[in-house]
Amino acid sequence: MDKKQGRAFLSLLAVDSFLDNCVHELPQATSTGIRDRFRLALNNLLLQIQMQSGAPLLAQSLTAAKDAKRAALLRDHMAPIVRIARIEAASNTALSALRMPRGDPGVQKLLAHAAGMVAVVGDHQESFIRAGMPADFIDRFEAAIDDIVATLTARSHQHGRRGGATAGIRAALAECTRCRDVLDAFIKSEVHDQPVLLANWASVKRVHRLPSRRKPTAIVTPDRRELPAPGELPIRDASRLLSPVRMIP
Repeated sequence: MDKKQGRAFLSLLAVDSFLDNCVHELPQATSTGIRDRFRLALNNLLLQIQMQSGAPLLAQSLTAAKDAKRAALLRDHMAPIVRIARIEAASNTALSALRMPRGDPGVQKLLAHAAGMVAVVGDHQESFIRAGMPADFIDRFEAAIDDIVATLTARSHQHGRRGGATAGIRAALAECTRCRDVLDAFIKSEVHDQPVLLANWASVKRVHRLPSRRKPTAIVTPDRRELPAPGELPIRDASRLLSPVRMIP
């Protein structure tokens, strides 16, 4: 939500509070269907704002979860398989192709590499079980891969929710504004002879601009060390530089 939308949201909250506090002064306007529609639109706006703010936080937490699951995939599944394959490769050359991924691959490349390992190990799982891997180590390996994919999908969903909430804020603001304008007509008609209440309403419904922060102007003070002493002031009158001429009698 940008600054302009934030000011509009604060104004709408003030309108809602004004209507709640003036039920007795505005019995007709506050009991209309537009009043209920305004309240629903404002609640929807608040929900969209919360979603827009919360989605990035959830995406960050999912990124941290993805990193932890990625490390577990390398440590708990891929590394033991590769080390057992080095031992078994002497008697089973098909396992000599199993290697850890080079460098620090991206998550998509890592998942592709892990899927390839599953395909190779599936035909030789008895060798790995005899070496100490659990009987269901392939199922656990595939589950770990699927878990990372699910985490990535959920993170993408959060990014989509943020984009949807941004559009939802614009739509909810427009709906609240339309309802407020209808309520404005009702209020002006109902209390047209009460100038104090109308002035209060006019101030409440207006979107106020927040005061801007002004940088303080720097006050330049002269350096006292550069000022000459009182007795050392420069002579501005050139005639004072010449000694008076004495007449010789």
